[in-house]
Amino acid sequence: MAAPCTEHLFLTGEKGVGKSTLARHLLAGHTPCGFRTVRVTGVMDRPSVHLLPAVGGEAAADNLLFYCGKYDSARFDTLGTAALSQRYGDVLLMDELGPAESQAAAFCGAVLAALDGDMPVLGVLQKADTAFLRAVAAHPRVRVVTVTEENRDRLRQELHL
Repeated sequence: MAAPCTEHLFLTGEKGVGKSTLARHLLAGHTPCGFRTVRVTGVMDRPSVHLLPAVGGEAAADNLLFYCGKYDSARFDTLGTAALSQRYGDVLLMDELGPAESQAAAFCGAVLAALDGDMPVLGVLQKADTAFLRAVAAHPRVRVVTVTEENRDRLRQELHL
């Protein structure tokens, strides 16, 4: 049996540079599954980060990942692994991976297993240095592209899934 040749694309760059916006652009014409994370204020009693489906969903108590600055890896292991197991689309979105989930062994394992799979992955990597994020970036089927203010418009034309 031949090894899968799927190439996965991960976007990285400074906060606020447009990584998730570029990812949404790249998903045009695809049916994404997986997850996206959103930071919100006003849903909980303090700023919070929630895990939502790749498409749709609203921030609520049941999809709370963590309060800003206070992490609980168990939430990644439950919510994140569940989101990664739902493979109803043609691209698996992981928007975004960061240092908070590095202690969530089940979630990290599910991410790395997905990279060995046949479904193309589009992801966003925070600029942080953890063993987990290094493992994702070093995966032999992962291509990491750095998004900057200078190249983000050009990347919209150059990158394709």
